[in-house]
Amino acid sequence: MKMIVAALLALACAFGAYQFAVQRTFVNPYPIVCDFVAQKIYLPEEKLKDWLKVCHSRSHLVSPYSAKKMILQDMNNVFELLKVSHLEIYDANEVKNIWKGESTETGLEGDFVESEFVVFKVHQGSPSEKAGFKKGDIVESINGGQPSPWTAASDIGLYRVRRGDKTLELKMKAGTFQRDDSPTFERRGSQLVIRVPSFRSEFFDDKGLKKISTNLLGAKIAVIDLRGNAGGNFVAGLRFLSILMCEPQEIGSLVKPKALDASEALLPDDLQDEHQLAVLEKHHRVILKTYHKGECFRGALKVLVDGKSSSVAEMVTLALREFRHAVIAGAPTRGELLVGVWYPMDEVSPGVQISIPEAYYESAQGRRIEGQGVSVTKTLYYKLPQMRSGIDSWIEEILSL
Repeated sequence: MKMIVAALLALACAFGAYQFAVQRTFVNPYPIVCDFVAQKIYLPEEKLKDWLKVCHSRSHLVSPYSAKKMILQDMNNVFELLKVSHLEIYDANEVKNIWKGESTETGLEGDFVESEFVVFKVHQGSPSEKAGFKKGDIVESINGGQPSPWTAASDIGLYRVRRGDKTLELKMKAGTFQRDDSPTFERRGSQLVIRVPSFRSEFFDDKGLKKISTNLLGAKIAVIDLRGNAGGNFVAGLRFLSILMCEPQEIGSLVKPKALDASEALLPDDLQDEHQLAVLEKHHRVILKTYHKGECFRGALKVLVDGKSSSVAEMVTLALREFRHAVIAGAPTRGELLVGVWYPMDEVSPGVQISIPEAYYESAQGRRIEGQGVSVTKTLYYKLPQMRSGIDSWIEEILSL
């Protein structure tokens, strides 16, 4: 009995020593992140005082044994109190998805149309394509629960689907896929529909611009579909505008309130993110001006946007309205146009990165998009019979405008 007690005592002492060692070496990453955000974000100090107190108070809940996932979620909850876009901390896997377009989601996109959840798009090579989903399917339930755009994009399991007069049960399995976010083209008589899912830089090099210009040849009207476009590279957006605006135009500027001096500079025609950030780092105001790209489309323009269109896509939309008098149709954009600068946060965990908005956008006519979005000149509503048949009713309607 004495030996058992002694062994238990020794074990307790060893555990206590381990706990003490862990506590002594633990560095809480939470207050480091709080202070770093306050230092870099574009907001003035007076708007950050109360938030910083809340942020530091949350840090007291973190221990050496706190799960990384819970810490990141709590940080993002605190960031939401500032009500600004492009302020978020990401795990390593999320960073990979954002920068490479590699997704662990289902690849299923849809929304409610007249109370029915309709599949709008099935990404090629995605788990949803492998499971047998088709554009126009009606998702009745996901794992027995109500479907939504978020659960359809992320949840694996059993999907109850209605296709025409048939009811199917499709099994969604976990998997990864590479999104194809390159521009696509559809000729409809004298009109050309250009679908631009993203302004990632690799799609807007000289070869990419040449492809767009070539497809525009012979078209009298161009429909620019920016639905779901979450933005990307500013120079990519300017390059795209350059083949639609013909002459170089100053469309707006990026203003960095916490810049060290009041200097300004022109954003060069350089797709490298680090080079763009180097210009922003040095100057209070960075002027955004389109470039001379030779070939240019001079026909009429229509732009299709929705509540998921944001960032650079909103900049492009507003510029086409202000300078090309484009018809803007669909639904108001998201209203998220700040310059998010990315930083590694190895203090939290290797591979973790944070995006902090350091500058805001202002158009040539003095309009800001952050928190307001871009309004539409024509509101569109999806029509269920067409969508169930796999026909995009918004495209059909904007072509007739």
